[in-house]
Amino acid sequence: MSDGGKAAHRPAIAATAGFGGGFVSGLLGGGGGSIMIPFMTGPMRMSQHLAHGTSLVVITSAAAVAAVAYGFHEPVSATLVVALGAGAVLGAILGARGAARIPAMQLRQLFGLFLIAVSVRLLVWDSVAPVLSAEGWGDPAAGLGLGLVGGVMSGALGVGGGSIFVPGLVLGLGVGQHEAQGISLWVVVIASVMGGLTHYRQGTVDTKAAKWLAPTALPGALAGAVAASFMGGRTLQVVFAILLIGIGLQMLTTARRRIRSERRAALAVAADAA
Repeated sequence: MSDGGKAAHRPAIAATAGFGGGFVSGLLGGGGGSIMIPFMTGPMRMSQHLAHGTSLVVITSAAAVAAVAYGFHEPVSATLVVALGAGAVLGAILGARGAARIPAMQLRQLFGLFLIAVSVRLLVWDSVAPVLSAEGWGDPAAGLGLGLVGGVMSGALGVGGGSIFVPGLVLGLGVGQHEAQGISLWVVVIASVMGGLTHYRQGTVDTKAAKWLAPTALPGALAGAVAASFMGGRTLQVVFAILLIGIGLQMLTTARRRIRSERRAALAVAADAA
């Protein structure tokens, strides 16, 4: 397990990142890693793998706090939580194993475009007719499929499953925005526990940084969940869509930079070999 190096000597930055990540996770049903990871790989100078592992561990506890808070204001479907959770765990394993076999940067670009398209759909139409009208066993079956897709993308790309679970529940099954975010939080907890344990055993968790991140992420998640409870469903939907656009643009930008960097490196190697 890493002691964190320089990251351990930046408690103020870690505390800020923890609160911000927790707040976004509680407010929007996931996505806290999109706030914390840039802090960790930037001013905290962590490696990408270490940042992802540390973020997973912190977000697991923060999402659990937020999920409990959501439960006081909005009941969630236990059936969908279990179905999505089972699919997400299986999908995360498959995604992580297959990540090395796919062109990750091109897939990242496609996923970024997908997030932007979904966000525009949520922003333009006030009312959203569900794609599926599932009844009986159809509802958990659809949830299992959605969880599987979200888990695969999360495992392969290192993105939060909430960016898939919430719009999938809203657009696909017609679940209300508040309930969809509450369900997503529980699924994030289920899926992240295994991922966090794996990273911990591999030594890709910065325990010293986590000691500063977690204490502020927990109240941040609670504050985000309380703030969400005071927002109308449509307002929350718009805020969620705007965040998804930001995540999509960030994925497009980083993927494009990585592709350019890899091409330059390949050209340099070819020039040296000539």
